[in-house]
Amino acid sequence: MVNVETFGQRLRQLRMKKGLTQIQLAEGIVTPSMISQIESDKAKPSYHVLGKIAEKLEIPLDELIGNLEMNLVIISEYRLAKGMLSAGEFSGALPFLKKVIQTNNGKLDPFEIRYDYACCLLGLSQFREAEESFQQLLDHAHSTNGSPIMLIRVLHQLGQLELKCRRYQIAEHYLTNALTQMRSSNLKDVHLQCSLLLTLAEIQNKSGQLKQAVATLQLALPILEEREDIQGIGNLYMKLAQSSHVADQYEQAADYAQRAQWYFETLSCKTEKLTLEVRLAVLQGEMGNRDKAISSLETIVEEYRRLRRDEEMGTTVTELAKLYLAGGKLDQAEEACQSARKLLPTVHSYQAWVARTQAGIAQARNQQAVAVKYMKQAADCFKLTEFHTEYEETMQELSHLYESHDDCQSALRVMHEMWSFNRQAREQRGIVL
Repeated sequence: MVNVETFGQRLRQLRMKKGLTQIQLAEGIVTPSMISQIESDKAKPSYHVLGKIAEKLEIPLDELIGNLEMNLVIISEYRLAKGMLSAGEFSGALPFLKKVIQTNNGKLDPFEIRYDYACCLLGLSQFREAEESFQQLLDHAHSTNGSPIMLIRVLHQLGQLELKCRRYQIAEHYLTNALTQMRSSNLKDVHLQCSLLLTLAEIQNKSGQLKQAVATLQLALPILEEREDIQGIGNLYMKLAQSSHVADQYEQAADYAQRAQWYFETLSCKTEKLTLEVRLAVLQGEMGNRDKAISSLETIVEEYRRLRRDEEMGTTVTELAKLYLAGGKLDQAEEACQSARKLLPTVHSYQAWVARTQAGIAQARNQQAVAVKYMKQAADCFKLTEFHTEYEETMQELSHLYESHDDCQSALRVMHEMWSFNRQAREQRGIVL
């Protein structure tokens, strides 16, 4: 928050310090009414008037207006930096924030500036420097000068930082602490509370706490409903559908997806609706209604083609390929996989799903070597894109594939590689067993 002394406030303080009334200061310069308007910041004096006022107050003109001009420059630069932060232009905002920190003369809240500076470092993935800055702010917030909202905001950002560093256990600690502080201080910042819950749910999802993630997301629902945030509610129901789906709660996921669809239809948001329709179709396929799911996905692919959304079309074609494979339509599945590979970015989690589907096609055709090749590709891609659960499932499938062809040595090697990687990943995330 930008807090700065106005020129009118400064003039009033200098006049009172000199022991003059508005009438006395105005005499021979302007009317007392004009002085009143200047002090209430409703009028701007000319430089000629400013010079006469400085003479009457017996101070240099630079002393009267110098700090004012300096403050205006600082405020302008700070507002520019905050605008860049909001737009995600962190590299542009950083030098302005550094300058504001150096030149701030106490008129701007130093906590706010340094908080924005730390957020900027986090946005630039300068994690060590960001953590040092946030820890300093945390010490300040814990002091007698700090406020509960300061403490909660810093804990929130530290949780975000640890999430980006994949130290999920530490991230969860910060977020849980922030929510506890919010409850104990009876703060009613619903935007911050909702953001804390959504971040915590993301952490729980990534650390495999699927049911806890669903429960956390459900806590955010009444907050968004109270705010009548239609977009937010739609997105939240989408997250609930995805989390329930991953937790194998298909009926619950379908219910959440249908609720999300209603909210997105209310917004007439085409891309959001299409994303949701893909989710519904996938759920229908997994619940046994494969033909209807295929028909829906084929229609959605054409809609994405019309909108020229290649990546979304690629993920949808991949889901189609998986359904074709499940229905024994191997040639169609193969053709869909080839299309998806061209549509998707080179490094993408759905490239891994394409490879897994191609491995399934090869298995159905009794092509052992080809199936192993694609399964290895899928595992490597899941590892690269940090989809740890999918990586583990793929490695287990690869091991079973070796085992089914009496290659027990390769099966054991694959499982050992998976266990070794999982141990390293847990250590990186701060989880020690």
